[in-house]
Amino acid sequence: MNETVLREEPEPLASAQYSWGGEMTLVHTIVETLASATGQSPENLPPLHNAVDVDALESIFGPRGNGQHRPVTGEISFLVEEHEIVVKSHGRVLVRPAE
Repeated sequence: MNETVLREEPEPLASAQYSWGGEMTLVHTIVETLASATGQSPENLPPLHNAVDVDALESIFGPRGNGQHRPVTGEISFLVEEHEIVVKSHGRVLVRPAE
């Protein structure tokens, strides 16, 4: 018999909704959300490109060049210092304590 074990996710310290194709960039949304979670100014945070290829995130989840949305669902997570950043395909950005 197979048992399904659900991993309980820690509550996010901060979250934001990113709008694919909106005026604010994904990088800006992630940095602002991380700054909110840590109480630091965005300028004092480590560069995101040390942890993840943000252009790749946008190309995986963001709209195609013709503006059509991609039929991709899921999430990508990565660590920045002692925090887990989760970017969901629908644009939700979460910052949680790293396990």
